[in-house]
Amino acid sequence: MKHLLLSFFMLTILVNTKIAAQNDKQDHIKSLKIGFITQKLELTSKEAQNFWPVYNEHQNKIRSQHEESRKLRRSIHKNGGIDAMTNAEAERILNQFVAIEKNLKDAEMAMYKSMKSILPAKKILKLHSAEKGFSRKILEEMRKRRGNFKGQRQN
Repeated sequence: MKHLLLSFFMLTILVNTKIAAQNDKQDHIKSLKIGFITQKLELTSKEAQNFWPVYNEHQNKIRSQHEESRKLRRSIHKNGGIDAMTNAEAERILNQFVAIEKNLKDAEMAMYKSMKSILPAKKILKLHSAEKGFSRKILEEMRKRRGNFKGQRQN
């Protein structure tokens, strides 16, 4: 019984540590993104004060839609994949994916409309470019780190 409790305790600590590390990584990436976008848009303090609440709300909507999409993909995989579906099930899931894409576009349009009262049009265009640039930069860094990790494992 003592060993079982000790094992459970150690497992709990391990899981909590892993979750905390993942949250720290997400917070770090989020702060890098804030700095990157602020720099690229050259936001004044007044613009930043009005910009970030609108942008963060938009990001929460986007994150929620991406989570819905991931849930759908997981359910497809869990239920045997696309080949195991009936046409009716495929139609239902396809409609859900289309709805998610529409929600993403609607959220983007709503954000840009809200931004018009906060930022000049040139900065809104820069925002789109800065988001893409940040994503590219993160992907490059991940590939570079993955490559370094693979090289270390082979040695």
